Amino acid sequence: MSPSVVLVLFLIAMVISIVVGNKFDAIGLISMTFAYIIGVFLLGMKTSAVVGLFPAKILFTIIGICWLFGYANENGTLRQITLILVYKFRKYPSVLPWVFFFIAGLICMTGASPYAPNAVLMPIIISICLATGMNPLFGSLMVNIGSYIGAQVPWGQGANIQRGVLDASIHAGEVDAILWNGFFTCVLFALVSGILTFVLFKGWKAKVTSTDFITKPEPMNDVQKKTFALILVLIVLMVVPSLLGNLGVKALSGLSRNLDISLVCIALATVAAILKLADAKTVVTRHIPWNTLMMLAGVSMLVGVATEGGAVDLIGSWIGGNVPVMLIIPMFVLLAGFMSVFSAGSSVVVPTLFVLVPSVLTTAAGINYHALYAGIAIGANASAVSPFSGGGSLTLANIKQDDIREKMFLPLILAAAALVVVAAVLGAVGLYGLM
Repeated sequence: MSPSVVLVLFLIAMVISIVVGNKFDAIGLISMTFAYIIGVFLLGMKTSAVVGLFPAKILFTIIGICWLFGYANENGTLRQITLILVYKFRKYPSVLPWVFFFIAGLICMTGASPYAPNAVLMPIIISICLATGMNPLFGSLMVNIGSYIGAQVPWGQGANIQRGVLDASIHAGEVDAILWNGFFTCVLFALVSGILTFVLFKGWKAKVTSTDFITKPEPMNDVQKKTFALILVLIVLMVVPSLLGNLGVKALSGLSRNLDISLVCIALATVAAILKLADAKTVVTRHIPWNTLMMLAGVSMLVGVATEGGAVDLIGSWIGGNVPVMLIIPMFVLLAGFMSVFSAGSSVVVPTLFVLVPSVLTTAAGINYHALYAGIAIGANASAVSPFSGGGSLTLANIKQDDIREKMFLPLILAAAALVVVAAVLGAVGLYGLM
């Protein structure tokens, strides 16, 4: 079967998987079914080869991370830290949006889900906006944009999905460099977008006549202190050996290679379970995103089958040969942003577009592929504030006031579009390839 026919079948399968799958909450199952039908019956692949496309390593990593941070979410550790910090800045309402901005980033930098800040922070920031005369849309955007700071941290969920794709590509030897570039450029995008949002909504004009609207929170209880200590242990183990190893400390460099994020998280989650820091069954059922994992698995298998049939190389080669080099990065940013409005950015859009990059390079000489990878990831994150995507839908879900929730639907769509355009402009002027 020719690659062009495989490409048509792949695109049809993707559209059906997303459209029908969204309706029945079964994107992963439908994608797996198409991978089986196209791979075995049309391309002649062995069933074992199709099953082998199941991304076990990526899923294991995400499960490990979510397992640990499920305890921090379930016992209120992350929320309590937020309340304590907010109380410290209660007399400076114009600073509070930035407090939430950086807390959202820090939550994600710990390796927690990019949607965790919404669940923890959104109800609090909305109430603060109402008490200080700020637009609730402004507060919600600062939380969502702030999460971009940690969205691409190399040990986080999104980056580990990317690592799985990159490990199987021609750039396997540059994975760490690509991921660190993605992290720093995403931080740059978040800061630029945060400043633009603050200026647009005139955040410095926030006023408060009384600080009573924020009550002094209780100190962290013993369970929360222990959970916080485990998070600090994780950060130290992931950052210090890697950093010092890169600076020439050989002993720590060897240790860093043995500190796999998923296994470290599982070990620390084991400690949390033994210490009974939360109900273990609740953590597993409520805080590990099983449906998202199956969606990632199904799409990965379908993309793998399309790659086997030559469809991915065909797309990449066409883009590289027909789109001007200077427009390739902004084009991918816009494409990733558009696709992420209707499907999960980190688990669907990014893996799908990442596999195109090596093929693009065969015909587009001179393109900075580190910047291209970063642009795809940032574009997918940028539109997450859309109500049709994860960040926007969780934003609305965590706003308890019905009138405010109804008024924010259309503005969130417009905000998503604006953020994608900002991301494309930054990519066009070369800011994603500075590392």
